[in-house]
Amino acid sequence: MEKTKLKYFHCYATGNDSRFFRKDFKNLKKIKNIASGVEEVFLFIAVSKVRRFNFFDIVFKKIVQKMFKNHSTIKLVEVIFKSNIGRDFSSYQKMFEKVKFVATDEDYVFFQNRSGYGPFLTNWYKNYVEQFEKFTSIAICGATINFCDHPFISAKNNMAHVQTYAFLTKVVYLKMLGENFPGAMETDKLKIIANGEIALSQFFLKNNYGITSIEWTDEVVTKDTIAFNDFDVKESPIQKHYFYHRNYFKNLKRKKKG
Repeated sequence: MEKTKLKYFHCYATGNDSRFFRKDFKNLKKIKNIASGVEEVFLFIAVSKVRRFNFFDIVFKKIVQKMFKNHSTIKLVEVIFKSNIGRDFSSYQKMFEKVKFVATDEDYVFFQNRSGYGPFLTNWYKNYVEQFEKFTSIAICGATINFCDHPFISAKNNMAHVQTYAFLTKVVYLKMLGENFPGAMETDKLKIIANGEIALSQFFLKNNYGITSIEWTDEVVTKDTIAFNDFDVKESPIQKHYFYHRNYFKNLKRKKKG
């Protein structure tokens, strides 16, 4: 029997608080022009309505549709406008609701938010898949992994989690989450971090799956892993990355000024 051809989905989350969507256009231009390394990417974009839906949102949608029209490897499927409750995590949820109707359990889903700048290197999707497949029982592959709780919540360093500005998983694992993404119904920023980003990885770790990253390509993090460090690695990663968090560039500017 012929093996089913895998599909590759890309779910991009942003908000309409930036009238001209400058950061988004920079990211989307890179997505358009830098080869993913896979045959075809099905792109969904979700925009949280931080402000009331307006003329600039209509223009954004039309420009994005034009950007990806007749693209050889990227198919823009839909641009979704939704409530700001749950922020990125409700956006991820909304997009996955679309994905799961056309995907198989083994298909891949890459998530990126506006704070995840990039991609900067070719074969970005392919290499995330290769890192994901490098080990067994991996549920999430991210750019970076943080072991610390949010400093405004606690000083724990046993809260390992993939940082959700850029990460990859499979449909089968997303289905394990049930009806809602972690944090999808939260409104408070700290609760979104605790019950969204941290809870996502912790859910899989507690169920005996592992997480891995582009920053530490030879490492699998499990619920028994002792923390590698005690700082937020996304601000000063060592490896060359396909996606960098915006704080990485802020940190570079601070160093230059210093």
